Amino acid sequence: MLFQLLLLLSGIAMLWLSSDVVVRAIGPIARRLRVKEIVVTILGVSALSSMPELSVSLLSALRGNADVSVGNVVGSNFVTLTFVTALCALISPLDIGHGIRDRESSWMILSTVIILLLAQDGELSRLDGAVLVLLYVPYLWSVIAESRKEKHDEHYDEKADGKIWVKVLMLVGGIVGIIIGAKLAVDGGSEFGRALGIPELALGAVLFAFGTSLPELAIAVAATLKKKTEVSLAEVYASNIFTALVVLGCCCLAAPLHIADQRLLTFDIPMLVAAGVMIQIFITTGMRFNRWEAAITMVLYGYFVYVHLVPGVKPWAF
Repeated sequence: MLFQLLLLLSGIAMLWLSSDVVVRAIGPIARRLRVKEIVVTILGVSALSSMPELSVSLLSALRGNADVSVGNVVGSNFVTLTFVTALCALISPLDIGHGIRDRESSWMILSTVIILLLAQDGELSRLDGAVLVLLYVPYLWSVIAESRKEKHDEHYDEKADGKIWVKVLMLVGGIVGIIIGAKLAVDGGSEFGRALGIPELALGAVLFAFGTSLPELAIAVAATLKKKTEVSLAEVYASNIFTALVVLGCCCLAAPLHIADQRLLTFDIPMLVAAGVMIQIFITTGMRFNRWEAAITMVLYGYFVYVHLVPGVKPWAF
């Protein structure tokens, strides 16, 4: 059991460190290619920070562990939306822009509702996966269209950013590290969790979800400490949209997901929808996410973890 625990911790550490390397490399590369800042922040960083979720969920799907795969996507989104957002707001209240409130928040809630509707038959098929991936296209287009309206003033500075070929090597090495870390986390976590009697859904929704959310946590907290509070929430929302539509969609395309644990449909996914709506209400009133609202959100996350990890607890079913 100790060996499996070490594998799990090593995998999570490699996921976090490798994702950090990827995120650090993408900025200079984007500036070298003269990519709009909003595209890097909302699409580039969010997509790259979601690689751990993609690696873990895809590997679990290919191994036939549908509950771990879907549970990791839903759980990871729940962790970032509640725990990460609340932690950032407790550090410093988050000021919200109209774009995040009207576009990212709406798309995040919509993507979760779509998953809930598609999964009502107990399966997420390849057709469902195609629907999810294709739904990401209009969101992608809306961000790019908006970015064209903004003036791009950033210029690549080799002295400040370093040589571009070094950044490319960092990017490739980080991606390889993420894939290796995901395999270690899945192998070690599955065996360690089973030894403790933790169900497959709890492994995906709580254990792997928190581990794969560490990149988003690191990025969001760093942005908050630098007083870039709007970036914190933008990264969380955009990452959740990418994970829900692209990551889960790719998993379904690779292998149809048969949902065995009905709590995914009666508790986990509805809780994610409810959390999204609750935070949308919070940020709509006053265009700010303050500390008492963050405290309520953190309690919601605590209840989610409590339901999954405490034996015999019957969750409030939707």
